Order: sequence, then C-alpha cells, then structure tokens
Amino acid sequence: MTDSGIAAGEHLSSGADGVQAALSPLGRLAHAPVSEHVGVFEQVLAGLEAVLASVEDADGRQPETHGGRENDQ
Repeated sequence: MTDSGIAAGEHLSSGADGVQAALSPLGRLAHAPVSEHVGVFEQVLAGLEAVLASVEDADGRQPETHGGRENDQ
C-alpha cells in the first residue's frame, strides 16, 4: 500500500470515489515539509491518471483530452 492509501496496482473505481482516493494525499501537504510536496503531487497525478485509465477501460475507448499533451513531441 502506498502513502495515498492505494495499493500498488490496485484498480481504482472510476467516478467520484476514485477521484477522492486519488486526491487524498493532498491532506498531508499542510504537515509535510515543502521539500516533500513534489512527491505528493506526483502521487496525486499518478492516482488521477489511474482513474482516467479505468474510465477509458470501462468505456472501451479513450477519453477526449483537452490539454493537447498527445500532440506534444
């Protein structure tokens, strides 16, 4: 289990519960030294990406992206 409370490789539920679980590490920021904040943000990002991937898997298609990251080369 990671610091976020999500087991490594655990399939997150899509929707609000999955997003809430992915965001849960943000609660540690107030008590963590600034030098640890980047690690917390990386955990949150990984969790949100996992939720997004689970939505993609459930739909059988890729969700639309609005950030344009897929075009960055």
